[in-house]
Amino acid sequence: MKDGKLFRFGLVLLIITLVGGCATMKGWFAKKKTEQPPEVMAAKGIEQLKKKKYDDAIETFEKLKDRYPYSEHSLLAQIKLADAYFYNKKYEEAAQAYKEFEKLHPTNPAVPYAIYRQGLCYYRQRSTIDRDQTFTTKAIEEFRRLKQKFPDSEYTAKADKYLAKCRRDLADHEFYVAEFYFKTRRYPAALERYQLLVEEYPEFPRQTEVKRQIARCQEMLAIPPEKKSGLLYGLTHIFEADW
Repeated sequence: MKDGKLFRFGLVLLIITLVGGCATMKGWFAKKKTEQPPEVMAAKGIEQLKKKKYDDAIETFEKLKDRYPYSEHSLLAQIKLADAYFYNKKYEEAAQAYKEFEKLHPTNPAVPYAIYRQGLCYYRQRSTIDRDQTFTTKAIEEFRRLKQKFPDSEYTAKADKYLAKCRRDLADHEFYVAEFYFKTRRYPAALERYQLLVEEYPEFPRQTEVKRQIARCQEMLAIPPEKKSGLLYGLTHIFEADW
């Protein structure tokens, strides 16, 4: 009797194991059947980029990188993933992706493009001239690095116009700050900013005005402290005409 019970119990376990195994094998085969080859995934991601389905493209290129890390299509996926982030205006993620591509493939012909795009990522994040210019400075650094490492690249020529715009933004920022210091009678700080404009940004179109302001600062700084208080009111009214 006991042997019969044991036999039936063992039979039940066997059936459960077989059913579970079949389900597992079925799931494995289904997964294998639906898994796309790398060239198909690459084409799919590029098509999604063209259709501006950037989130879908990001997902496709991420999967391609993860599933086929040693495929030649993985290299394409890395640079196209960065492009997808860029076009989706996720500039921080894009800059990091371009940087990673450059780090992993320093001799690849696409490196000048990756550096150029890093500069553009920072360029697109720059602020107005009355705000912090960190992103403008970073953009300049990347564009200059591109010019230094790849002077003959087609992307170097493209970077020049952005580099000029960034320098103009920094010059405008310096002038804005200098004028603020001058208006608030902090003449040493104002003078330093004006002189920086002359020395570092000779192409700045308002150099005549800058030099006039330098002369004004020097004039105010040359006045003995005991005489300044009597002159401030009158000078303030003269200068206010320029604001």
